[in-house]
Amino acid sequence: MEKNLQQRRILVTRPAAQAAAWCQRLQAAGADTDCIPMLAIEPVTDESGLQAIKQQILDFDQIEHAIFVSRNAVQFGFEWLDNYWPQLPIGPSYYAIGAATARALEACGVHCQSGGEAMDSEALLELPALQQPHHAKVLIFRGRGGRPLIGETLQQRGADVRYCELYHRALPAAAANELAAYHQEPDAIAVHSGETLQNLAHCIDATGSTALRDALLVCPSARVAELGKALGFSRVIAATNAGDDAMLAALERGLGGQ
Repeated sequence: MEKNLQQRRILVTRPAAQAAAWCQRLQAAGADTDCIPMLAIEPVTDESGLQAIKQQILDFDQIEHAIFVSRNAVQFGFEWLDNYWPQLPIGPSYYAIGAATARALEACGVHCQSGGEAMDSEALLELPALQQPHHAKVLIFRGRGGRPLIGETLQQRGADVRYCELYHRALPAAAANELAAYHQEPDAIAVHSGETLQNLAHCIDATGSTALRDALLVCPSARVAELGKALGFSRVIAATNAGDDAMLAALERGLGGQ
């Protein structure tokens, strides 16, 4: 295997549960990796939240379009679905945002659609099946406070949109301390979401680690890359999507001329 990232140091910011496989992929390409998670994924545990999830799951046979925004949504969503629907109802069509989400759904035995090469929210909304969802019941599996674009757009198109909010995202308690103790000079920092990037910028400001803004910042989309520029990162590159292949290709492209 050609090691295109030989002697490059990459700072990984993914949630702890997802970071190991990504680090292994980078190491296989020759990189040295450091991992400081800048996002934690925690399941909903409050009683009202659990009741809201249960009601959406019980009504799942009425849904025509089931949209999963992340592999975390698949993981938590199917834990609930498996409890109440050991055999999934025939009705829903399934959709995924992101390559990892699509793979997670396929691993659950579910065929899904996703939006082209970008596989983001904008691309999903271009799918023919979602152009005229008049009165169709749509259930979006997501975390609390997720990006509203899909739901708002489908509501404007006439859909009956509901949400199954399964988890919430948080800044890991140790993130700032770990960043303060981090004295490496990475060639690049990989972020996989806008919220991860915002948490990273917050911790940089809180710890005075401003030199990190000069590392190459690799983002999962043009939207997140624009956010990176607005947050003061001097070198920013956008991958085609948040999948490992696309993020790795962006890293190699961004570091190739250095």
